[in-house]
Amino acid sequence: MDTTFTLLTLGWQPYFQQQLSLDDLESNQIARICSCQTNHYELISESGLFQLDHHDDLPEMVIGDWVITDANGNFLRRLDRSSSFEDCVANVDTVFIVSPLDQDLNLPLIKRYLELTHEAQADAVVVLTKVDACDDASEKRALIEQLDPLLIVETVNALDTDSLSCLAPSLKKGKTIALLGGEGAGKSALINTLKSVKSETPSVEIGSSKALQTLPHGAILLDTQGLRDLQIAQYNSSKIESYADILALAEECRFSDCHHQGEPGCAIAKAIKENRLDESRVANFMLMLSEDNDDDSFSKSKPQGKFYRSAQSDIRARKHSAAE
Repeated sequence: MDTTFTLLTLGWQPYFQQQLSLDDLESNQIARICSCQTNHYELISESGLFQLDHHDDLPEMVIGDWVITDANGNFLRRLDRSSSFEDCVANVDTVFIVSPLDQDLNLPLIKRYLELTHEAQADAVVVLTKVDACDDASEKRALIEQLDPLLIVETVNALDTDSLSCLAPSLKKGKTIALLGGEGAGKSALINTLKSVKSETPSVEIGSSKALQTLPHGAILLDTQGLRDLQIAQYNSSKIESYADILALAEECRFSDCHHQGEPGCAIAKAIKENRLDESRVANFMLMLSEDNDDDSFSKSKPQGKFYRSAQSDIRARKHSAAE
């Protein structure tokens, strides 16, 4: 389906307009990155989709970035970001922090998501889902509101379109939203219901990765695998398996207490540089480690070698048990 976009429907804001020159307005092209592939970026402009090949002179860019190219699609510069989230997405206006009401309220997790959102310089709205399955929604909502008197907290049934009307102020045309939340929070249900709203401008997925999607309300949804993988639940053994390769590399570091933050002889840093490991995945792994301990100095002061060996032993034990 051929679709024509305006800058506003792609998430354009006055903050970016202020960075434009006369040449940009008269001769150059404004585009937003909608996909990051191995050898190229995919961009969307008012003229449609086009590609920009990777080369050493390009700055670091992620999905959501706005860039200026010349009329032929040659890169000129990246616009300053209004927000930058975990080095995996940029220029998100509002983050919906999704948490279910039919489970025990995880206040530490919500607080951590709030911290990450504020660090990214985006606005936060806590969306408490499954209100239809909860008898003490008001009490749980009050607990979250105590975290910040200015925090917006909404209780919804993610399957009911009418129930989501309270989110309308964050879904205006030109606004970019993203969702964060643990497994089972109701993120997918919320997205599907937002996309199902009847409108003259139905939801449209942009680019090959479909990371950017227009919503009938007028806002644009930024939904990447990196954000979906960002689970900040407390560390537990059930998640060790997916990071077995990183744990194995950590044993090869020159220093047993390597923090993987630029130390000489760091095997993980070397693997990232050689494109054998995805940097965002390593960042998620390190974040998960730090969330396992309430002491902020954990990642700086506690030797991690013993932990890695214990984790690997756990992996082997579970594999052996499964084989039997």
